[in-house]
Amino acid sequence: MKDMTKGNISSQLIRFSIPLVLGNLFQLTYNAVDSIIVGRYAGEDALAAVGTANPVMSIVILGITGICIGASVLMSEFFGAGDEKRLKEEVSTILIFGCFFSLIIAALGFMASRGILRLLRVPDQILEAAAMYLRIIFLGMPFTFFYNAVASALRSVGDSKTPVRFLAAASVLNGLLDVVFVAWFHMDVIGAAVATVIAEAVSAGLCILYIYRKVPLLRVGRKEMRLDKELLNLTLRQGAITALQQSCQPIGKLLIQGMINPLGVSTIAAFNAVNRVDDFAFTPEQSISSGIMTFVAQNRGAKNSSRIRKGFRTGLMIEAGYWVFICILILVIKSCDEAVCIRE
Repeated sequence: MKDMTKGNISSQLIRFSIPLVLGNLFQLTYNAVDSIIVGRYAGEDALAAVGTANPVMSIVILGITGICIGASVLMSEFFGAGDEKRLKEEVSTILIFGCFFSLIIAALGFMASRGILRLLRVPDQILEAAAMYLRIIFLGMPFTFFYNAVASALRSVGDSKTPVRFLAAASVLNGLLDVVFVAWFHMDVIGAAVATVIAEAVSAGLCILYIYRKVPLLRVGRKEMRLDKELLNLTLRQGAITALQQSCQPIGKLLIQGMINPLGVSTIAAFNAVNRVDDFAFTPEQSISSGIMTFVAQNRGAKNSSRIRKGFRTGLMIEAGYWVFICILILVIKSCDEAVCIRE
């Protein structure tokens, strides 16, 4: 646990944000590994099927993440205020709500997958494979929710490293299972989807086990498990705004995907390959923002307004530095690429 209501602001934000950036990069690696192995061993049609399903999956995951971030804001405030009772009540509320919410999402998504892909004008050539991949991913949504909820609880008390360790382990497991299911057993998109769900289940299970063994502050006993309607309302109000903000770009990509799909399998595969690169550039910025959010929430709970203002300014400087780095990196890569083209 790390109390961010005192100490050096810059070092705290950087140390807290770096694991968040790494965690999201591991999450992207999850999807990239699926695409690489599916494309290599199952062919272009299978790669395009995974690509057309990913925007739908991303929006649902970001909706789940938004709700968990809403819970994390409240948990951070309670931790900053030293209110252990309310902190545990919020953990209990988000876990109970998540159980029912994720099961509903899984059921609705499983039934609607084919229809959603039809609306996106996915070619008949890959429709069944894409629908099967998406259905299996939807069945794994409860694991996705529980991982994000428990990881958010750990981050709210200043521990951003532990969830990343478990996510890294799950990413390695996902890659190994991709090789086993897709390359060895030739299960194509079904194998890739099953590998992803198993890896998500492992990461969620490891986080829950860690809390119950190592973090008594977040441990909720059977007698403490109850859903607080007031806290749920606050969580959803906080989470809805975050989910909407995070979903803006993926919704735009989904609309573009709908225009790309009628152009054929090769175009779909190329478009989604480029999207992977874009995600790796854009996602770290969101991670830095999440670090700022936790810092602000803890200090709001501690009623330390001057520290909030200083932290917010420092966070903006860190984000600006990141974007300068990305712009320089892109220009360097572009220059190198042009130089190679000229030599050829």
